[in-house]
Amino acid sequence: MEQILFPGCFVCGPDNEWGLKGTFETLPSGEVKGVFTPHQRHCGYEGIVHGGIIMGFLDEVLGRLALARDRLFLTRTLEVTFRKAAAPDRPLTALAREVEWSRKKFLAEGTLTEESGAVVATAKGTFLVMTESMERKLLKEG
Repeated sequence: MEQILFPGCFVCGPDNEWGLKGTFETLPSGEVKGVFTPHQRHCGYEGIVHGGIIMGFLDEVLGRLALARDRLFLTRTLEVTFRKAAAPDRPLTALAREVEWSRKKFLAEGTLTEESGAVVATAKGTFLVMTESMERKLLKEG
């Protein structure tokens, strides 16, 4: 099942010309899969995708586990371990899985890989589930 996109979002927004234009889907297992292809403009050093871009994409994919439950989220903590440099113009795929879920927060972990299956980075994080009133306000404005 494809997930909702937010037009101006840096990570998922189809209308953000400088953004990552990531696509996301909830798998039958409940995991969330995200895919994007970084460009040269997303690099720090020549030919190496900036670590902040990698972190931002992993943050989004892990957090989108909440969207799989029809809820919005806020990131509380995120820890990323970089395994290898990623090159621009090559698709990257992230897979996120829920570790623990409660009414107010959830724990998640995930992996970002290249097409070859080589691991670029792993992540784990704690995410806050938005209150329903906060969700209504954001969705009304957006």
